[in-house]
Amino acid sequence: MIHYLTVQDVLWINQEVTKRVNDFKFAQLEEATYAQYAYGKSKDVLNQAAQFLATFMKLKPFTSGNRATAFIAALTFLKMNGFELALPPEKAQQWVEDILEKRRTPIEAIKEIAIPHPPAHLKPIVRTIVHELIEQYEDTVNALVES
Repeated sequence: MIHYLTVQDVLWINQEVTKRVNDFKFAQLEEATYAQYAYGKSKDVLNQAAQFLATFMKLKPFTSGNRATAFIAALTFLKMNGFELALPPEKAQQWVEDILEKRRTPIEAIKEIAIPHPPAHLKPIVRTIVHELIEQYEDTVNALVES
């Protein structure tokens, strides 16, 4: 069973990374959030995470913090679905920039960092995962909010 972030989860993630409530375009936010779903019977979490990350960065639904929100949301989606991350904090900003500058595709980047690991909980604790990721990647999140 694949676990998904809701529109409300993504709104909250944006607020957490920017430390304020931002205006947003609802249609783009909904489309960006729903990019994590693979319609049909896909169970390919890595492709779904890559699609989520790429679509969110492209649509930019918020007035601020889109890159940071996309980064934390995609990593949260991976962790919620049983993946650990091989992405040292000091390399995280470059990882995002490589995707933005098309030096690697989102799927290549996701496959590079995602390590299968059985989830500790049957139902993932989204807010705990998000706070851990924001703390772990604080410098990258702050840089991405500003860009």
